[in-house]
Amino acid sequence: MSSPARAQWADASNWPQFRGNGQLTGVSKSDVPQNLRVVWTYEAGDAIESSAAIADGAVYVGSKKGELVALDLGSGGVRWKYQTGAKEGIGESSPAVANGVVYIGDLDGTIHAVGARDGRRAWTYKTGAEIKSSPIVVGDRVLIGSYDQHLYCLNAQSGTLIWKHKTDGPVHCTAGVLNGLAFIAGCDEVFRAIRLTDGREMYRV
Repeated sequence: MSSPARAQWADASNWPQFRGNGQLTGVSKSDVPQNLRVVWTYEAGDAIESSAAIADGAVYVGSKKGELVALDLGSGGVRWKYQTGAKEGIGESSPAVANGVVYIGDLDGTIHAVGARDGRRAWTYKTGAEIKSSPIVVGDRVLIGSYDQHLYCLNAQSGTLIWKHKTDGPVHCTAGVLNGLAFIAGCDEVFRAIRLTDGREMYRV
């Protein structure tokens, strides 16, 4: 498995995951309009604590209501709503979109994979505690942290567990990925570099 050696700047109309890319640079090559105006709004019915993902003309966002919603980028019209069923809803986990699938974690500890076109459930995976980390998609894998003290690596297509890496505290952060390594800083005050192929810790600070 390989990953980009350099971070790529994202376009504002294609912002498919938290901070735009797997390196979490948060850098866009798009210019900010000189005069800003509200084009549309959407009333979610409860708090939105995470960032939206933008891909293929759609905006994806989760809410404390437990809904993952797909909105039309141009009009704000609802394309579909997906009910996670999470009693605590969706918190700080931002959606990630890749290969026609939207991934998100909820506060009940479940990772959801949903069809980007129709909002149908592809698969779910249950962790041991709440998820506030955002998913990162790297090739055929999805990385996400859980408050059960693990960083999870799942098969993006099937949701099958590839590996999980145990830390000494909740994994609140979103993993950054570069050169075949996933980098996390946990609530245990340790910065770790973890090999994507097998979940082995390569070094820590």
